[in-house]
Amino acid sequence: MAFKARGFLAVFAIVAVASAVIAGCGPKPPCEVSPAQVDAAREACVKATKALEDARAERSALEAELAGVRAEIAELEGQPAELAERLDALKKGSGR
Repeated sequence: MAFKARGFLAVFAIVAVASAVIAGCGPKPPCEVSPAQVDAAREACVKATKALEDARAERSALEAELAGVRAEIAELEGQPAELAERLDALKKGSGR
């Protein structure tokens, strides 16, 4: 019984290898893309890369501006307490 299994496996291996060789061999299909389309795609890629670089630079500038605005907001958030204290002092000084 084991001898039949080895023979079956051997035949199966031969058929598998033969089918892979037969299916893999053959002429390559012709390229359906024209050189003009390839050049156009390259130009579009260059333009997109440039636009990406510009967007990244703009993002960096906006992030820097945002950091400045956040710092200004943080600075201004501390002032209401100081102004309230000054107002209380002025109220006490005016006799109210």
